[in-house]
Amino acid sequence: MPQQVFARETIFWCALFTLSFNAVGVAHGPILPSGWESPSEVRAQVWHVLPVEMETDSSTAENTVEEFVEIRAGAGRIQRWRGEIVNFSGTGLILRLSDGTEKHFPVDKVASFSPNTSSLCQQAMERLSEGAVSEALALFARARSVEPREWRRREITAHIVRCYHALGDYARAAEEFVDRLIALDPQSPFVWCIPLAWFPEETLSLAGPQARNWLNSGPAWVQLLGASYLLDSPASAQAVTVLERLRSASDKTVAVLASAQLGRREWQAVQPEQLPQWENAIEGLPDRLKAGPCYLLGLAWKQQKAIDRSMVWFLKPPLLWPDNRRVAARCLWEAAELAGKLAATVPPDSGDAADYQYEYQTLVKELVRRFPEAPWAARARAEIRPNAPKDGSRLPDGL
Repeated sequence: MPQQVFARETIFWCALFTLSFNAVGVAHGPILPSGWESPSEVRAQVWHVLPVEMETDSSTAENTVEEFVEIRAGAGRIQRWRGEIVNFSGTGLILRLSDGTEKHFPVDKVASFSPNTSSLCQQAMERLSEGAVSEALALFARARSVEPREWRRREITAHIVRCYHALGDYARAAEEFVDRLIALDPQSPFVWCIPLAWFPEETLSLAGPQARNWLNSGPAWVQLLGASYLLDSPASAQAVTVLERLRSASDKTVAVLASAQLGRREWQAVQPEQLPQWENAIEGLPDRLKAGPCYLLGLAWKQQKAIDRSMVWFLKPPLLWPDNRRVAARCLWEAAELAGKLAATVPPDSGDAADYQYEYQTLVKELVRRFPEAPWAARARAEIRPNAPKDGSRLPDGL
């Protein structure tokens, strides 16, 4: 059996490895594919992680309220507070308790939060989970227009940004991010939606004029976005200069993302001993900002012909952070392409070829089912063989 075997058992263990090392603790967090357990459940089963100690604010525990926040209290403890979320911005979260007093929590202490969500928002999230991105976008826009709370409008804007990004409309996504999120709250806790570019796309050129204006003005997040859009353009030298400067930004998240953006130009030449450094840097990012850097790591390990490692990094975004739909879809396509190329390297009548072909078909079907709006899904539909089993069983040899 060749060394670069990627049988169906491998894809399962790669996924399990991915989930076991990435517990997600963000409100409105990613939705895993049907049938998968949550990352925290897998991690607890595999590594026997002790449960987090949960404390409840006794002053409001007996009152019926619709919103709560979970706060990191140190030593693995989480405190749950109930009340009305008055504001959530770069300066922190303000919670009004039932007795009228207000509590202020720093952003980095907020583990999760659960706001009172309108029916329009609920419908939008449902349509988004079903892959109807354009419909979800229209529903989010309606929900924002009638939402009375400013902080909730900013949160809804983050979902709108992600929808435009999923559709490949970088210009509209950037406009929403800059003008309706960062302009109102430069240190927004919703910067996870930043619609960075991670691979060349034709629609990026439509955002070029705006991006040039952002390179040397505004908050670091806006400069990062502008440089991201211009990195593969005639203004690439200016973009590189800005990204090199942002590598030393006081905001460590911006600094790591700037380095990762420069990695778009470096992954083909990076040395194997450098990749663990890239991995460590990515692990320090907030979960919902890891998808793009993971994609680059998948490419870099593929360049080194480390097939298993490449697959792990390609599978992380669609499994753990599928709300970054554009990147998650591209990762599934790359993983499927990798499996398909491996199938061509072995004799067509061998068991290995059947295994590779099974993985290819499985990944392509996942791409089409979960991310139908992505251009790679359209390409993949033509690749799905009509005689592929629908029950999940392995393809017969030679089919």
